[in-house]
Amino acid sequence: MQLDQEQIRKIGQKQIVETIRLRLPHVVSLFAYNISKTDMSVYSLLHQNTAETGNLWMTLRVADHPLWLKNAQQVSIDMGSPADLIRLPTAISKVFSCDMKAKNCYQMTNSELAVLELLDNCQQNGLVWAVRLPEEIFTAFKKRPLDLQKDFMQAEVFLTNRNNVNALLMPFTIPCFQEQLAKLYGRNLLFSQFSRHHLLKLLPTNQWIQPMLEKEQKLLDWRQQITRDYGEDFYQRCQQALQI
Repeated sequence: MQLDQEQIRKIGQKQIVETIRLRLPHVVSLFAYNISKTDMSVYSLLHQNTAETGNLWMTLRVADHPLWLKNAQQVSIDMGSPADLIRLPTAISKVFSCDMKAKNCYQMTNSELAVLELLDNCQQNGLVWAVRLPEEIFTAFKKRPLDLQKDFMQAEVFLTNRNNVNALLMPFTIPCFQEQLAKLYGRNLLFSQFSRHHLLKLLPTNQWIQPMLEKEQKLLDWRQQITRDYGEDFYQRCQQALQI
């Protein structure tokens, strides 16, 4: 019986996940993962705990096409199209031939955890953050790279209604907050949806951030951290939007 494209995708993704599990060093665990419903992509959140550094994280992307984000803090393995899964074990082993303390690994700061808490609080109330992309990048629909250090940082930022951008489109100009959004998006802690008005919505990757927040357990008062990092006015405007 001939398999359809969806069946082939699911079988391939299952093989990718199992290969990652088998090839990880014994001190590194597959903490969480999510899969694409349209292509062969598998995003994995890897975790290592050490007495010296505490929680250390890495985002690993295995896909059948290049990553469209530039300056994203993740390791990306492009298996080609159709995906050549035979060479995947070697490619994964090569990733871990380097120390987990390399530049592609990260530790979550209190400021980053506070932003995740804020985004989670927003989504629970039907709100998400979004950036307005340049027309040439938006219309290319991931066929043109998005530079997180340039294009993303030059874009307008909004807090908007997840299901209806016409219901709320509140602009914010806080470069240090925008930088955090770019960083978290580049780690796949946020995923994106294209929307009207050239908006790219950024939604929390719930399969990752909920267990990550539980694992970290460092932040005592994320609201206080947000106010300290971005000011009372920023926090109050967020609260105002949540009341609309």
